[in-house]
This record gives sequence, C-alpha cells and structure tokens, in this order.
Amino acid sequence: MKKQFTLTVLAVFAALTMFAQDETASSDFVSKRGIPILPEAGDYSISVDASPFFTYFGNMFNGNAANTAPAFGFTAAHPFSITGKKMIDANTAYRGIFRIGYTHDKFHNYVKDDSYVSTDTMTVEDIRSVNKMNITLGVGIEKRRGKGRLQGIYGGQFLFGMNTNKETYKYGNVMDGNNIAPTSTDWTTGNVGQVTKRYVSNKQAPQFGFNLQGFVGVEYFFAPKFSVSGEVAYGVFFASQGEGLIEQEEMPNTGTASVIGNIITGKESHFGFDTQVSAALNLNFYF
Repeated sequence: MKKQFTLTVLAVFAALTMFAQDETASSDFVSKRGIPILPEAGDYSISVDASPFFTYFGNMFNGNAANTAPAFGFTAAHPFSITGKKMIDANTAYRGIFRIGYTHDKFHNYVKDDSYVSTDTMTVEDIRSVNKMNITLGVGIEKRRGKGRLQGIYGGQFLFGMNTNKETYKYGNVMDGNNIAPTSTDWTTGNVGQVTKRYVSNKQAPQFGFNLQGFVGVEYFFAPKFSVSGEVAYGVFFASQGEGLIEQEEMPNTGTASVIGNIITGKESHFGFDTQVSAALNLNFYF
C-alpha cells in the first residue's frame, strides 16, 4: 500500500512537471502558444476520476508490462453521475450534477414441470423481474481566487437523490390443492426444490435524501484548460425510506387455492452534519 501511494505521488509530480515545462505561462498567463491557461467566462467543463490516469503513469515508472490504458470514470464523490461546470466569469462557476438511471432486468430459470410424471423431462419457466431507478441531481455555485496555476476554490451546493427498487416473481408450477408444494426457484439462494411458501413481489419504498453543503479545495492547472482538483465539504444531510411490502404465496390449512400474505418491512431515516471528503482527485477538462 505504501509503495503504491509513493508511485502515485511520483506520477502526479512527473505529469505536472512535464506539462508545466511544455506550457510555461507568460506574463499575461497564456501558454507559449498563446492559449489561456485558466478558464474564461462561457467555458464549460466536465470532471472525471483522476485515479486511473495516475495509476497508469505510476505503472510506467514501475516497469509494469500490463499497464492498462486509463479511461474516463465518474468522480468518487458522485459515482455514476455526470459532473460539470459553466464559468460565469473568470472567478465564478455554476456546478451541475446529473444522473437519471432506469434498469429493467429479467431472470429466467427452468424447473421440472410438476404436471408430468418424474420420468418425463418437461420443464416450465420461473421468471424474476427487477425494476430500479436511481436519480441524483445537484446544483451549486463555485468561487475561486488565485493568480497562478494553483487556484483556491470554495462555494456551496445542494444535492438530491432518490432510488426505487421493485421485484416481481412468476412461477411455472401452480400452487393449489393438487400441488401444495410446487417445484419452484428460491430466488434468494438460487436453489430449486419443492416449497410451501414463495415470494410474489418485493416492493421497497423509495429512498430519498438531500445534502446541503459548503466546500473548499484547490485546483491546479498543469496545462491550458486542464486541471486536477480535490476538495473537502461540510454539510447537513437527511435520508429517509418508508415501509416496504413483501407479498408471499402459500397454501392455507384448508382450501383449494393459495393465498397471498403481506409482510411489512420497517422504515428508517438518517440526519446529521459532518465533514465529507472525496477519496480521489478529479481531472477537469475545460472547453
């Protein structure tokens, strides 16, 4: 771990030094090629996790033959979210964080058809459907100060997040008076067997939360419109989830048809205020 950290520091230093030597600023703070080094009014930027790039450079100095090329990745502070800025003037930027994700997954499993004798090889299909949605939205304002490549940044931002999860199950073998323990898939363990109780649906209540925070950090421009940054934040956060509902199918002691029983899952909430820090540096591209 210590060796990896040392290589990362060396890689950062080497990369910054190479870029700085190639793009030394003149008195009006443009590169030798006349390109402004710092962002200007009207510029946009996107941010990605800088760790893959530093790891790549570190492996180069380490003589690693299996050195995987770096790739864009979401920031550690806001995984799976697009993060960016718009410069209002040379010292002010609006921040934006965006994620709206939806997935629908289906899982199929084939089990023995109970309506045939054991010597037959006929099967029926059990299906598990999963629907998920994840939303992260954030807005903020960023101020900066500094006259060189190293800029201090500070400001405030508001974040809102929500996610939902719903699962439904369908079974090929009917549960009734003629088959009180049908062959079914246990979707929790993946096992197949005769069951007297099985899930029909699992509806979790939406989880939502917000975070109001102030932040302060540094940003170093190692080349025109390219920078690496890190920051810490302090803020108030709140998260909540209501009661969920699990539906199970089972046979009553008497009767010819199965019944659906409901299980209510507990609700929870969280509130607090604390410092918050990203575990990785960010790489910023202005254009």
